[in-house]
Amino acid sequence: MDRYHIALFIHILAVIVAASATAVTKLAVTRRAKAKTVAEVLDWHGVLSSAAKLFPMCLAAFVLTGSYMLSVGHIGVWSNGFVVAGIVGVVLLGAAGGYLGKQGNALKQMLEQLAAKNPDHPAPTLVPPPLVAALPLVNTGIALAVVFDMVTKPTSIPLALGIVALGGALGAAKGLQRPVARVQQQQRTSSASA
Repeated sequence: MDRYHIALFIHILAVIVAASATAVTKLAVTRRAKAKTVAEVLDWHGVLSSAAKLFPMCLAAFVLTGSYMLSVGHIGVWSNGFVVAGIVGVVLLGAAGGYLGKQGNALKQMLEQLAAKNPDHPAPTLVPPPLVAALPLVNTGIALAVVFDMVTKPTSIPLALGIVALGGALGAAKGLQRPVARVQQQQRTSSASA
């Protein structure tokens, strides 16, 4: 057992923790959307917020352990495509996470105000802005693309960044479909009940 393999273990553990946190946040978003009361919405939003706090720690673990593993190799890898793509991926994920956290805090404050008046009041219909709805899937696409880059290790920077861009674009395409479908479904429901 050496330090390199310990760093590799922590690196892989961070992937597992990030994947688990993603699963919990996606479950919480789904359950929050189906909640019947303001109190339930607030509870599921709390689960989502708690799980999301793991992402910055995972990003830090990726950077620290990845940097250590690269430094042990003693080769000029800092200009390799997969390394640049990994750094760009961490920056993009961190920025998107910060934006989603800010939006989540604003929603939490609104929900707390509603819950203070009457926690058993029927849940409000939450239709997130398109960017907020799309970013989680964009993040998933970016994360999977970075993992692909880390496994295949392309040395070409344009190729590695192109893979990250493709992952983000596929996530965006899927993420932007959801709000449109949800609004169309709500419109059909409103028309049917009128």
